[in-house]
Amino acid sequence: SADLKLLEEATISVCKSLVEKNPRTGNLGSLVKVFLSRTKELKISAECQNHLFIWQAHNALFIICCLLKVFISRMSEEELQIHFTYEEK
Repeated sequence: SADLKLLEEATISVCKSLVEKNPRTGNLGSLVKVFLSRTKELKISAECQNHLFIWQAHNALFIICCLLKVFISRMSEEELQIHFTYEEK
């Protein structure tokens, strides 16, 4: 719990910046899409003991979880939906 609080304090400026810029960039949605597209490879990586890929997937999921916590705690459902409905112009 204390470590989580330290993590939140250390990353708050990055999270605020992402909240501000994400509707224009779609970065969070892209990260989620890439993670979901690569999950099929996780089982094979585990069987082959590809620790690098598993580590990368773990880190991506951790980042997604941390960002979603910030997004959910700071915005309404409608605002949150905007962050996941980015359309390239």
